[in-house]
Amino acid sequence: MSRLASGLAIPRSPYQVSVVVAPDVGIRHVLHGRESAMPRPAASLYEAHLALKTDSHNTRARELGHFSQLYAWADAGKVDLDEVLLTGQGLTAPQIRAFAAWMRKPRAQANGVIPAEKRPSINAAFRAASVICTWFIRQYANPSSVTNARRTIEIELLVEAQKNAWKEVLIKVPKHSAAPDMTDEEIAAVEGFLKPETRSESVGHPIAWRDYLMWRMAIEFGMRKSEILAMRLSDCPTRTKPYFKIVRIEERGDSYVDPRRNPPRPKTLSRDLNMLFDNTVFPRLVTDYVSIYRYRSVEVCGRRQKRFLLPHNFLIIAESGNPLSLRAADDVANAIAQGTGVDFNWHLARHAFFNRAYAAVAGAESKEAREAQINDIVFWGGWEDPKSLEIYSRRARAERARSALMVWQRGGNQWSALL
Repeated sequence: MSRLASGLAIPRSPYQVSVVVAPDVGIRHVLHGRESAMPRPAASLYEAHLALKTDSHNTRARELGHFSQLYAWADAGKVDLDEVLLTGQGLTAPQIRAFAAWMRKPRAQANGVIPAEKRPSINAAFRAASVICTWFIRQYANPSSVTNARRTIEIELLVEAQKNAWKEVLIKVPKHSAAPDMTDEEIAAVEGFLKPETRSESVGHPIAWRDYLMWRMAIEFGMRKSEILAMRLSDCPTRTKPYFKIVRIEERGDSYVDPRRNPPRPKTLSRDLNMLFDNTVFPRLVTDYVSIYRYRSVEVCGRRQKRFLLPHNFLIIAESGNPLSLRAADDVANAIAQGTGVDFNWHLARHAFFNRAYAAVAGAESKEAREAQINDIVFWGGWEDPKSLEIYSRRARAERARSALMVWQRGGNQWSALL
C-alpha cells in the first residue's frame, strides 16, 4: 500500500487490468476482480470501444485503470455500477461527490489539503470517469420521447448534466509558471558521468555506450523517452540520410512487431531530425554503437559480411539483447540522478533542449522571423499546437526578467529618472 503524508494508506484495489494477446487481434485488456478473476461487463464493452478508438495499448490500459477506481468505489458504497452504466443512467450528482470524496480522502494531508503534485492525477480520474459515464449514457439511455429528434435532445441534456456534475468536483491545480530546466553545470555533470571512456569500467562497455547514446539523443534532439526506445536501426542517420526518423507506431504498418509487453509509443507527430550542432556526436555515435554491439562480421564464401546478432532491429537494447523496456530506461535515469546529484529524468533533458531552443528564437529581430522559427520548433518537437510551447515561453520570459535584474544589480544600466 502507498503511504502518504496524512498517515492514511491507499488500499490495494480489488480490481486489476490484465493484458491478453489474442491471435489475429493483438493486445487487448480485461478489467477483472483481483480474487475472482471475473471480468466486469460494462468495462469489457468499454474496452471494445477503446480498441476501436485508439491503437495505443498504454491509453487503453490507463483508461481501464481509471474505470477500476469507479468499480472499487461502487463496491465500497454498495452501488451496482454495471446496472447504472448499462441502463444509461450515469451517476447522480451525490454519487459523483461521494466518489470524489473517496478519491481525495487517502490522498489528503492531515489538514485535509490535497498536495499540489497529486491533484493532476486525481483530476485525471474524474475526467476519465466523466468520459466513461457519458459514453454509456449515449449508448444506453432510453428516454420516453416518441420522436427520434426529441430523444436525441434529451440524451444530450443528460450528457451535459453529467459533464457539469463531474466538472464541479475537479480540484484547482496551480499552473506551473515555467518548464523545468537543467543548468549548463547540470548538463555538464550528466555528460561527464555518462562518458563511456570512464563509465565502462563500472558497468561494462555495451551499457556505457548505450546509456550515453540515449542521453545524447535526448539532449541534442529533445527526443522523448518513448521515441528513443522505439527507434529502429532503419530510423537512424546514415551517410545518404543524415537524420533520425521519428515514426508513430500506427504509421509502421501491419508488419511492425514489438516484443515488449508494454511497448513504448511515440506521442508526437512523425518527423525527420537532422544534426543541429557543430560538436555533435552523430551520426558516428550510432554507427560505432551499431557496428560493435549489433553486428558481427562473418565470412561467407570467402567474403566478409555483416550479420544481425539479434532477431529485432530496435536500436536501444538491454543486456539480454531484448529491446530496452520503459521501466529499465527509468532505472538508467535513476542511476544518472544518483551518480550526479541532478534530479534527472529523461523528460527533463527534453525540457532543457526546448528551453534553449525557444530562448534562441525569442531573440529574433523581426516578428516574421520569430514566428517562422517558432513554427520550426513546433514541428521539431512533434506538436500539433503552438500552445505546447507556452511552458517554454514562460521560462524564457522569467530568464529575461532575471537577467535584466542582474544587470541593474551590477550597475550596468541606470534609470536617470529615479536618481
